[in-house]
Amino acid sequence: MNGTVGIRPKTAGKRAGALISALALLALGACEINTPQCDLECQKGFWMDSGQNPDHCSETTDSTCLVSRRFPAPGDSVKGKHVIIAVHGFTASTYEWQEFKNFAEGDTANGHGKVLVSLVLLGGHGVSLDAFQSSGWKDWGAPLIAEYDSLKSRGFTNISFACASTGCALLMQYISDGVLDTGMAPKWVYMIDPIVVPSAKLLSLVDLVGPILGNSPNPGSNEENRHWYVNRPQEDLKQLYQLTNRVKNELETGFKLPKKTECKVYKSKKDRSADPIGALLIYKGMRKWDGSHIEAELYDSRLHVMTRLAGRDPTPSHADSTLQIGIFREMIKKDLTLP
Repeated sequence: MNGTVGIRPKTAGKRAGALISALALLALGACEINTPQCDLECQKGFWMDSGQNPDHCSETTDSTCLVSRRFPAPGDSVKGKHVIIAVHGFTASTYEWQEFKNFAEGDTANGHGKVLVSLVLLGGHGVSLDAFQSSGWKDWGAPLIAEYDSLKSRGFTNISFACASTGCALLMQYISDGVLDTGMAPKWVYMIDPIVVPSAKLLSLVDLVGPILGNSPNPGSNEENRHWYVNRPQEDLKQLYQLTNRVKNELETGFKLPKKTECKVYKSKKDRSADPIGALLIYKGMRKWDGSHIEAELYDSRLHVMTRLAGRDPTPSHADSTLQIGIFREMIKKDLTLP
């Protein structure tokens, strides 16, 4: 034998048959899956998809979501505050980090008032389904770098990132590309449920099944439909796969954080959106500047991105609430520890 293990024709036939059967089932369900992009509720402006209910941090409605806009000419006392740029995930909006902002800025006890949170709306998100469908992953990430540069140009010296899910993938791609290496580096990078390996393995077949699935709706609670795109067009799913696959390859090669930048990953063990194996890939593949490991913590939860508990169905447990506050407190404590 030459050491090569082949697939027996009978086995190959079974696998091909199983794939054909799966695709046939998808095709049969296409009438149900390919629902109109906006139903009656959406047309009323209830859904974010409608274009009539934009995220409150979009350019059409934004007033103080970005710290750079809130303080266009900051004084020395403001420049000395710690700023955490919060970046949401795929199909989401700044609502994903609103609870953290309220906690960090609203509770002046224990020094929390020393932290400002800048809510960044990813490009193509939070306005209309058309804007989302015509955007790519490079468009999604552009606003987070723009806010980082704006804060540095205004004299802020203590800047960190807090990202969730796809926001983490975008940030890791920028780190790998060396975008954050120039000038002042971020103090901390906090990652909540970063997506590197999607839990839904069907995403890797998006080129194959996309034409069958077309638009893939993911309706949530009434509150979620106001702040997340219900519809996920094939074009955007392909962009998500390209981004996560690219980041996974970069992690397998290995790259380093900017000098003096610290990082911690917080990962749910039972996440239905981001496979927990991604946390291990990040721990092994993204090192600190000196080559040492970053921090990583796996915790018991079924939630994806526990930064947002409001509007979930079913209602999160007391344990989830306790976990959220504990992580919020740790992030703020870590951030204030650095000069």
